[in-house]
Amino acid sequence: MHIFFAWRSARTFSDAWVINLIGAGVAVSLLADVTLNIVLPTHTDNAGILLTNVGLMLAANRIIRIFINSPYGVLIERLPRRSVLVPSLFVGGLHSQLYTIPGFWPLLIARLVWGLAWAGIWIGANTVVLDLAQRKNRGRLVGRLQMWFPVGVGLSGLLGGWLTDTLGYGPNFRVESAITLAMAVVWLLFLPETRPEQLPTKTGTPAPPTPNTSSPRRQHLAPIMIAIVLMGLNWMLMIGGLLQLLPVLLEQRMGAMIPVLSWVLPVSTLTGILVALNQVLGFAASPLSGWFTDRTGNRWLLVVIGTLSAIFALTLGVGGVGLQLVVASMLAALTSSIFHTQIITLLGDRAGANQQGRLLGILNTAGDVGGALGPLLVFALLPIIDTSGVLTVGLVPLLFIFPFVLWVALREMRPAHQ
Repeated sequence: MHIFFAWRSARTFSDAWVINLIGAGVAVSLLADVTLNIVLPTHTDNAGILLTNVGLMLAANRIIRIFINSPYGVLIERLPRRSVLVPSLFVGGLHSQLYTIPGFWPLLIARLVWGLAWAGIWIGANTVVLDLAQRKNRGRLVGRLQMWFPVGVGLSGLLGGWLTDTLGYGPNFRVESAITLAMAVVWLLFLPETRPEQLPTKTGTPAPPTPNTSSPRRQHLAPIMIAIVLMGLNWMLMIGGLLQLLPVLLEQRMGAMIPVLSWVLPVSTLTGILVALNQVLGFAASPLSGWFTDRTGNRWLLVVIGTLSAIFALTLGVGGVGLQLVVASMLAALTSSIFHTQIITLLGDRAGANQQGRLLGILNTAGDVGGALGPLLVFALLPIIDTSGVLTVGLVPLLFIFPFVLWVALREMRPAHQ
């Protein structure tokens, strides 16, 4: 285990270098997961499962994370970051080998193992960023890491689809496993340790890390709770709701073949193009929103804008057609980028160095609960109240929470100081 604790300090590396290395590993780790989401519905014979099992397989990794995110967060607080991140990426590389074994149980086990690995990778990566950041640059550093997620999703989709068509279902996952394991070796050799050093007290006992805020904990409870709820709503309504419904909305309201400029595109092709464009939007929005919030000193200004963006996106989706649906999908992607960057940043502002992991664990649990509930509720309600009704129902929690978001934002108008 000694090698996992190598590179004891990040002081010899720039923050940007460390975060880009972390981000590259996060992006590469998504290869097999994104590919499976794309190819499993059309390759059930290769996977050895029934079409009715697809939903369970694609949700299994998220379901297990609901139960393990918080324990992982506490664990990460108490251990060197490398001791969680490096093994998690190795497991992430190895799990996709199970995708090549046909059968219900090998695939289900692989998805559960991936849930364990991703919890360590994602919570650990965000903890590293919060270790390195100070209030004056926390938004930019968090935004830089968040930027790598759409990069990973976009490139994984392109590479995974091409490899599957070129090599086949099983060989594709063997190649992706090798790529991820190679990245894990890079982390093993070059990823520095960022956990704050504990200074010994007069009695020789290590002192706890110094919190990055001296404000009373009670003062931060309401903003933290509202931020966590917003993250859950984002995953349930934007990612698991509107964006999941996008192909259905396009087909119902515009037909199976949709005219775009001088072309006529199948609905699946147009959906894929919009998803790719939304990833580009997320890539740009994350660092820009981080830069903006560092300059203004108020994290909640953009959270208010993100909440309004979500409300407007669902409103457009209720009865929109054509360009209105395109704008709705872009607003949903913009909302997600803003929330991921700003909410993680403001939690970093309020958490002591020994509380970051557990708050990130709770935050990711809220996202996983929302992400799991979104598609389940959407497709359960569709036969009863159609797409417009589903999106109208989605507006209710956003309209309910918006006054609380606005109240916190007004209270936070005065920039906090390090």
